[in-house]
Amino acid sequence: MHAKENHGIQIRSGYAWLFLFIEIQLIIFYAIFVEWGPNSDYANSSTNNASTNENLQTYYPIFQDVHVMMFIGFGFLMTYLRHHSWTSVGVNFLVTVLAIQLYFLFAGFWKRIFGSESWEERIHINTTMMIQADFAAASVLITFGGVLGKLSAYQMTLLTIIEVFFYAFNEELNFYSVQVFDVGGSMTIHAFGAYFGLACTWFISKKLAKDHPKNASNYNSNLFGMIGTLFLWMYWPSFNSALETGNGMLRTQICTLFSLIGSTLTTFMLSALYKGGKFHMEDILNATLAGGVMMGSSANVVQYPFAAFIVGCVAGLVSTFGFETLSGVLQRKIGLYDTAGIHNLHGMPGLLGGIVSAIFVAATTEKQLGMPVEQYFFGRSAYKQGGIQIACTFISVGIGLFGGIITGLLLKIDFLNPPKEYYDDHEFWEIDGEAPKDDSVIKIPNTHVQPDNVHVSERVNTDRIFMQTEENLIQMKDNKEKEKQINTEKFAKYE
Repeated sequence: MHAKENHGIQIRSGYAWLFLFIEIQLIIFYAIFVEWGPNSDYANSSTNNASTNENLQTYYPIFQDVHVMMFIGFGFLMTYLRHHSWTSVGVNFLVTVLAIQLYFLFAGFWKRIFGSESWEERIHINTTMMIQADFAAASVLITFGGVLGKLSAYQMTLLTIIEVFFYAFNEELNFYSVQVFDVGGSMTIHAFGAYFGLACTWFISKKLAKDHPKNASNYNSNLFGMIGTLFLWMYWPSFNSALETGNGMLRTQICTLFSLIGSTLTTFMLSALYKGGKFHMEDILNATLAGGVMMGSSANVVQYPFAAFIVGCVAGLVSTFGFETLSGVLQRKIGLYDTAGIHNLHGMPGLLGGIVSAIFVAATTEKQLGMPVEQYFFGRSAYKQGGIQIACTFISVGIGLFGGIITGLLLKIDFLNPPKEYYDDHEFWEIDGEAPKDDSVIKIPNTHVQPDNVHVSERVNTDRIFMQTEENLIQMKDNKEKEKQINTEKFAKYE
């Protein structure tokens, strides 16, 4: 039986034409404004083969790593909602490919506005831009975590268009105009995407998001979420080092790995302390990754390897505290319903990452660099560049909030077929067979979005139910064994 018969909420098919309309417009823009770059042009194929091969060998493997993070890492991390896993991984797929396609056009537009490229030239595609397009998609996927379960695919399409436009502006401003050090995107990707999402979700979240019974995970959905976490954890050094070169690339990879180790160990420790000696899967799914976020801005300017462990430990501490304590406070005080806890994984670690980068940059010496500090920092002193780092951190946060407010106000109008029921795949998917039932598995409430201490008693009750169920199963097994033994004795007696 089709699940849609029970849930009666139909997509108005007219909205599906939106995708065709957008794609036709993008194809027209590509036909007018985009052409092959020097490393992919037919005319230069005989002279540029060596440089093209070197470029591909350096950047394409990294591009593949970042690609895996976007589609598998982010996609499966958000499948933890037990009734929303199809939408999580499916819409993740949709907005990623759309964001990549949009980025080339918007980045080319802002480069010409800021004067770094001429209006007389067409946009050239190269491997570096392919990686940067994935970075733009990452910022949208971070935002997606904040609004998860509360927007339709059509609304997410509008959000993606607006956010990539603002992202490309923020990137061009910080990297090519102001010239900031942010190799792994703590400020321009994570902080920007998180605060864009938080501003948006504050406007679009309705009261029905509060204590929603489907805003919870179960044993299997958390297991699928852990797949995403592990892929993100493994490939994060590639993400942070994707646009670095030479010694800086290796240094970035090592520092990112060390920071991830620090955040993972700290998260396991704090999670056990919060939960009386047991680990909480929500903490492990998210806060273990905070080291990669916080290290993004400074991974290539860290003076000593041990400092990366310290950064990771601080990131794990801040993120776990956010999931266990701060999110509930923000929900009660200002009504901020952050579904996946992006403030804890991307917002605060990204903001702190930008500030930490200022400390590392200001501490940089000529002896360490082997060259004048001014030569390395775009003609600035170390202290001045440190000030630029802090300024750009808050610029990224401000642009993210501004873009999120605009997007939230537009989406609050309730057009583009908004969901009638939050956190439910039945809204927008044709589901064959029997759909998951609320009582088919044990629910694990997402503690960071509970407004009161209700989750504590719910968790205790859940554990008690599980223990009772286990005891009943053991008792049933013992009864069957006894019954079998009695029947055997009776049969032997008759023989």
